[in-house]
Amino acid sequence: MPDEVDELDAYFASRGGTTEGEAVKMEHMIMEKVSINPARRKLLRTVGIFGKTEKQLKEESGLNDFFFKFHMDFLLKEGFLKFEEGMYRLTDTGISLHDSVC
Repeated sequence: MPDEVDELDAYFASRGGTTEGEAVKMEHMIMEKVSINPARRKLLRTVGIFGKTEKQLKEESGLNDFFFKFHMDFLLKEGFLKFEEGMYRLTDTGISLHDSVC
């Protein structure tokens, strides 16, 4: 008996990769999620150009541990922040968003 093919898997396999237009749309949606959220804007502003340690960010943001981790995970995953040498720093994308909304 041949393997059954799931209709959804077949549909997504036939679509191929993401088009450039879809990628730009997704990038704009993610940037909007950051720019409309005051806690995320504050974290970007607090990190600033020189970077901050986790302790400094927690103190200056005033967020509890849960929301701090939630927002930081989002900013790291989406490429607005990076963690290097014990400091959170803005990526190029983070710098461009920082300059436009903070």
